[in-house]
Amino acid sequence: MTHHELELPALVSNSPLGFLAALGILQLTAPLLDRPARLSWRGPDAPALLHTHQPLTHQTLADLLSTQLPDDPAKEPLLLVPGIFSLPRTGPSDALRMPIDTALHHLRTHTRAEREHNTSTAHWFTALVNQLSIAPTEKNTGKTRPARGKQPDLYTSSTPLFGRGGQMTLANNWTKAAEECRKDPTHLLAALTAWRRVDGYAGANLDHHSTGDAHMVSQGKPTQQGVPGATWLALHSFATFRLTGDTTYAQTTSWDRTTPNGALIWPTWRPPLTTTSITTLLEHPLVRTPNPDPAKLHNLGITAIYAAPRTRLPQADGPLQLSHRAYP
Repeated sequence: MTHHELELPALVSNSPLGFLAALGILQLTAPLLDRPARLSWRGPDAPALLHTHQPLTHQTLADLLSTQLPDDPAKEPLLLVPGIFSLPRTGPSDALRMPIDTALHHLRTHTRAEREHNTSTAHWFTALVNQLSIAPTEKNTGKTRPARGKQPDLYTSSTPLFGRGGQMTLANNWTKAAEECRKDPTHLLAALTAWRRVDGYAGANLDHHSTGDAHMVSQGKPTQQGVPGATWLALHSFATFRLTGDTTYAQTTSWDRTTPNGALIWPTWRPPLTTTSITTLLEHPLVRTPNPDPAKLHNLGITAIYAAPRTRLPQADGPLQLSHRAYP
């Protein structure tokens, strides 16, 4: 069977945004390729390798990815599975936070459609709407004081991979990334080969370098300098991570809550893996075990493990920090 390998030089294993963007490519190309693409890494602190059964160049891959850009991101930002972000708001400012009964109703509808029509909407819905972490909420305070004798409404949470701040929602971050890529399609090629930062684009709190302090930028004033193409790819990686929770705290594959603000923990691996196999590897207990046995990690094909804690801003989540290598 013919096998083709494409190195993606901008998506390096020690960057949280680069790691997530590489996973997003697998999600975006899944419905476009005859056989699922696979992913591996050149090594620790090294680029991603995309493995396909048909030859691809960086340009043809960027063109393929661009077919998944929505025509009207403000109306429907997630073309792959339309309908999730366009749900009406039923409480808080974020439509993905909804009463648990509403969430379960949508899930039953999506699950039936997945069985009958082989859609992936149910999979995406459960990756973005967490029904295992629910709490009462009220605009501005995050708390509800129900009438005497009445139980408060319980609302779902979303993925902790996305850090919220101010009026940020997952939907409007998805929209902004898609709009930037539609405005300048070369952002997708740059995401694969050499990142190009855009003044005034905030990203989605997945990249510490997007926060441009005054002494770091040419204008001498603080500004956001995100990478739209890589951010748009990375947001699609969220379907790789399984949401869990204990009703109080939201949790997901690869998210570590032992640090004050949480941290993304991820491995890199040697053998080419499909997105399903990657989810299985991310969930392996050895990835989260302190001082793991190197021989066992070697048997799993793991070459390194990284951690990127989330920063904290006043009354808001901040971007993921620079990563540090936890193994070896």
